[in-house]
Amino acid sequence: MRLADWMPIYRHISSEFGFSEDEDIVSAHTLAELLMPRATDCVGVMDYLLRGFPDEVYVCGGGECLSNELSSIPSQAFVIAADGATTHLLDSGIKPKLIVTDLDGVVGDQVDANAEGTVVFVHAHGDNVPSLKAYVPLFTGPIVGTCQCEPVTGLYNFGGFTDGDRAVCISSELGAKKAHLIGFDFDNPSSKPGKTLAVKRRKLHWAERIIAGISGPDFKVVDHRSRT
Repeated sequence: MRLADWMPIYRHISSEFGFSEDEDIVSAHTLAELLMPRATDCVGVMDYLLRGFPDEVYVCGGGECLSNELSSIPSQAFVIAADGATTHLLDSGIKPKLIVTDLDGVVGDQVDANAEGTVVFVHAHGDNVPSLKAYVPLFTGPIVGTCQCEPVTGLYNFGGFTDGDRAVCISSELGAKKAHLIGFDFDNPSSKPGKTLAVKRRKLHWAERIIAGISGPDFKVVDHRSRT
């Protein structure tokens, strides 16, 4: 998604949920500073992905339906995990090639997968500065930083509000032509400690709208809920 298309959506979402763009900017600068010693490596990761990104990917969300839909994933598929889906995938014997996270899942599992070569796209937003400071230094493998505000030096903004739709936006930006949605349930969010289901449901409806907005002739999205 072009930044010019994303920013009006971002500001609409921020207004609806009462998010602070100033706090997002602070978080973005925090992440950029944490990644600065690895800036060359981050650029190298992006170059590597852009040179050889697959046409078809399987993006896994953290919905309750994930377990039932794992059989839809071919054994050699390029699997992308949206944050909390990482743990379930690893427990099921599936190592994701890429993780998109704002660090509110089981971060230890993400750190372990990253150490074994899984690329991590770590995201900065207004209320995860403590998590960025605590966890980003633990990632020793390939890593890329993203933000949802105007990008600061060293970070990328491909669009996307939740980890799931951001993963789809990243896939499109890196060159995929088709994204299969596995474990996405936009109507029935899974519960997380400290998270209000009604708010989470509103966020997922935005995620659904964003994914629909980037779907088209050049980027097809296949939702596997219709097959289960």
